[in-house]
Amino acid sequence: MFGFYYFCDVKVNRKTYIRLLFLWNLLALLPFSLQANSEESKCPVVKIVPEQLADLNIPRSGHTVFIAHGEVTVIGGHTSGFIPTPTAEYYKDGKWHLLQTVYEHDGGFSVVLKSGKVIIGGGFEKHLGIGQTFVVETYDPIYHTFEGFGCLQQKRVSARAIEMNGGQVIISGNWYADDTIEKYDGKETFTHFKDVSQQRTLPYIFRTSQDNALLFSAMDTHGKLFDTIVVDQLHGESFCPPLFETWKPLFHDMPFNCDNCFIGDESRNLYAYLFPIIDQDGQVAIAQVQDTIFSVLPTTFPVPMKSQWGAIKYNSPIIVNRKTQHAYLIGIDNTFRHYILSVKYGQEPAPMTLYYTDPIENAGGDMPILTEDGSILLTGGKNGMVSNGKVNNNFRPFATVLLLRLDKNAATQESSYSWLWFIPPVILLILLAGYLVFLRSSSKKKKGTPETQEAAPSPEEKTQTTANELLMQRICLLMEERKPFLNCELKVSDVATMLATNGRYISESIKVTRGTTFVAFINEYRVSYAQQLLRQQPDIKMTEVYIKSGFANETSFFRTFKAHTGMTPKEWLQTLPD
Repeated sequence: MFGFYYFCDVKVNRKTYIRLLFLWNLLALLPFSLQANSEESKCPVVKIVPEQLADLNIPRSGHTVFIAHGEVTVIGGHTSGFIPTPTAEYYKDGKWHLLQTVYEHDGGFSVVLKSGKVIIGGGFEKHLGIGQTFVVETYDPIYHTFEGFGCLQQKRVSARAIEMNGGQVIISGNWYADDTIEKYDGKETFTHFKDVSQQRTLPYIFRTSQDNALLFSAMDTHGKLFDTIVVDQLHGESFCPPLFETWKPLFHDMPFNCDNCFIGDESRNLYAYLFPIIDQDGQVAIAQVQDTIFSVLPTTFPVPMKSQWGAIKYNSPIIVNRKTQHAYLIGIDNTFRHYILSVKYGQEPAPMTLYYTDPIENAGGDMPILTEDGSILLTGGKNGMVSNGKVNNNFRPFATVLLLRLDKNAATQESSYSWLWFIPPVILLILLAGYLVFLRSSSKKKKGTPETQEAAPSPEEKTQTTANELLMQRICLLMEERKPFLNCELKVSDVATMLATNGRYISESIKVTRGTTFVAFINEYRVSYAQQLLRQQPDIKMTEVYIKSGFANETSFFRTFKAHTGMTPKEWLQTLPD
């Protein structure tokens, strides 16, 4: 670049050089701007080619899927016509082997025990997803046998379960029936353990110690989303996490083993989980919970909500590869492309990659499982999309099985826009040539113009929207709509949680775009709100003003108000017209 200082017999001053360097950096972002015109485009995008395995013997949805004794196994669910199927299948030697279960488990739960056996329980009593059942059986993956052995304490469907210390299993959740927490003793007895604070369907059950766990859900037993989410504990009081004031758990209508999203270390008594959340604007993020602390996982980019083909609908819980510290979230769009968002949760902020496939109309994608080699397997299920004039729903589940090898594909496939790398240099050379010819012509006409004369800002400088400015827009919108500054204890980390980013980005954005600190920025809103109160209620007491405006005390209120207005509140009031 320094060679351009004297190119075309024109001496380029330092400011011009800096502008040229800025232009280079701006053009380097061109491939990303072509890919999409939103902040999500910053997330790397990689195309993968799934491998289609042998179809299931029976099209099914509402089934449970797990790996036991090294074999992928699906149990229960319903088949075409929304009819429960008393069958199971395990994958071996390139094909699915059909088994007969003792009972039907459409919408039932399953738990792979540390002993190696599997408990399967509950499910719809009739066709079309009607009723609940008591039934429980075990599956022995070594001999591929089922045995009915017990009865739930109450009829259940759309429940989830998790194994605790000593082989005990906690079960909760229901659909169109009362919900409680019950316990299996590890032998044959199911008993009532505790009432719940909220009637839930398909709750998350996350362990916080060897003998304690949290339970919560986004939806009640009649399909209504909760306005306020209450978290129950096996041992301890229920509570409402501050995170759920802004974000809600992303609901998934599928059986799921909550240990699939475990990121802790039992040997160190560290219990932590990841799960997807969504705000009122439809933005998805990744939440983490450890002990009773809920927070947003800091990521390098917001979760991409659209691709060049349209909006992405995420339809799965988080599944985790603890060996590589990657978490995966599955989605689909209206073109039948499947997406896998990969999050490297072991780093902070966590890097992300969005994988996508070509359109696959006959695959569900709502029953994912992580295989032992770190690939993702999608078995049957439904996608809710219209294909050939028919909706793929509970009446028309798929038998398709897809295997997505992320590591292998990532090494051999490139982003669909990686070929655009050569565009910035080509365009830059064209622009530079024209710009320098212009400089040469101008220098001949204006010999007496001082070399250090300040040039007018370029159009690029005037119109550039930086990442800091975009984030600043989101911060201001948050302040104006939700008014978090009225909380006298508001911290930068609180704002970061609300916007699914981290505190460092918030502080940097405010400093770069406003030239001030987070505290001073928040106080501007508080002073403005105090002025509004004084304008609307001239006789209001100052104590009430500072409390309602978010100031911690009266001294801070008076000092900050005068610093921003040059007057005390009473003096400012006197300037208002009668």
